[in-house]
Amino acid sequence: MTHNGRFAALVLDENGRVTQWSGGATRLFGRAAEKALGQDICDLLFLGARRETITQALDGCASGSGWSGVLSAECADGRVHEVRFELEPLSMPGPWGTVMVTAADTRAPRPTRADFEAGERLALLNEVSSRIGATLDPRQAAEDFIDVAVPRLADTASVSVIEGLLRDEAYPDHGADGSVRVRRLAFRLDFRHSLEHDWAKTFPDNELVVYGPGHPTIRCMDTGVPLTYGAAELGAEEIRRISGVLGDSAADVLGSASYLTAPLTARGTVIGFITMSRNPERAPFDAHDETLAADLAARAAICIDNARLYSKEHRITQAFQQNLAPRKLTVPPGLDLAHRYLPASAMTVGGDWYDVFPLPGDRIGLVIGDAMGHGAVAAGGMGQLRAAVRALAGFDLTPDEVLRRLDRMADDMHSIQCATCLYAIIDLRTHTCAISRAGHPPPILVGPDGAAVVLDLPSGLALGLGDPDFAGAFTTTEFAMPPGATLAFYTDGLVESREQDIDTGIATLRTSLTAPHKSLDAACSAIVDALPRQYDDVALLLTRIPASD
Repeated sequence: MTHNGRFAALVLDENGRVTQWSGGATRLFGRAAEKALGQDICDLLFLGARRETITQALDGCASGSGWSGVLSAECADGRVHEVRFELEPLSMPGPWGTVMVTAADTRAPRPTRADFEAGERLALLNEVSSRIGATLDPRQAAEDFIDVAVPRLADTASVSVIEGLLRDEAYPDHGADGSVRVRRLAFRLDFRHSLEHDWAKTFPDNELVVYGPGHPTIRCMDTGVPLTYGAAELGAEEIRRISGVLGDSAADVLGSASYLTAPLTARGTVIGFITMSRNPERAPFDAHDETLAADLAARAAICIDNARLYSKEHRITQAFQQNLAPRKLTVPPGLDLAHRYLPASAMTVGGDWYDVFPLPGDRIGLVIGDAMGHGAVAAGGMGQLRAAVRALAGFDLTPDEVLRRLDRMADDMHSIQCATCLYAIIDLRTHTCAISRAGHPPPILVGPDGAAVVLDLPSGLALGLGDPDFAGAFTTTEFAMPPGATLAFYTDGLVESREQDIDTGIATLRTSLTAPHKSLDAACSAIVDALPRQYDDVALLLTRIPASD
């Protein structure tokens, strides 16, 4: 064996089963982590003859004392070697285990305290990363972080972020007096030290707090390094200002606690800080704790900032969509209308859109489109297209000419790489409809007798993909639309998914439209309710010239 293969670190639960298995353990014992996790340590390393010894060692760790000794164990070369084992109870037991085990080939130097601390530190860092890395909500990320920190590392922990950053401001400077306004996203106290005090009222989540100049948290943010300090460094007035109005017993505990604060630094910017404290019965924070807190804060900061930036982009995108797309369509006289828009999820918005507007001569313009993609870019492209269609419609152009000019304009719209569109003009006097489409799914016409037909229209090319000067790029088709007939426009998200192709989806929609419904709005609801799981945004627009009495 090489020198690097003579050391190992692993973690056991109270029953002696492996919960953490390091690369060093793989090198020393020749067992991969996936084979070792969950296994009884005696069975795994063929220590059955010494099971009683291991059991006594585990019992000793449960009562707070460690154990060390030399045992014969099978190693990576397939031979039995004398291995020195040291078992110590974790000072911060948690779901990853309760006992830290260091093992070394007897030919190697004894493992140091630093080796033990490194294993403990790795377990905490892995826990933080796995807990908070999956959420895109800043407050939930903060809650997950303190779930890990308390009580394993501290008796109390809080996470605070600069208020201006949460409001999407540019990085805010300190106040004129050097103070900083932060919002406490989460606070937690080990229930064993609650002292029957209502801590939720004393430290409410989402509270806005102003920290004055010279406070340790401000110094830690300015310097970018963690600080440890005792209550004496704060003074009674500062403790009262931070803690709020506390009962005497609670104030006594806080007044004699050990504190640690570390900056939350993400992408080179300090976005806030974490603060932790330990009660007097625990050892005060030391240099090892500062290093661990800095690593934990660094991982937490990236996750919280990712969530913050995602929330910011989502709010911007929603603002685009809400301001650029009509929330409520004005129904022109002489036409029945129903519509639905469903985003793929509550956290995403996209480029699906539709609009209805009156035209001269008892005519009505209808448009539906899909700017490809999701997020602010797609929503911005959708808004540009909607505004452009309204502007072009005012020139009394035919549908194909509107799309041709819209295609030229799309070349200068950097937010649009590809978009489908369908533009129609319904004439209420002649009961006809003229339509042109640019790569958009075909509309469905349901006659007064209930028969549904998918209109066979030239498809055209999606906007931004073709040559708008080509004479056949877009074509207008005119057909009769008698009173009582229903015309259905939709985007591909309604009829296409991972489970079904677009042709099957259109056939299903056609069947749904033939079913009797009390109103167009009821038809919209029935179609939407029957949708399979959505993977894309959905827009649906139904229109009808009312039948004469």
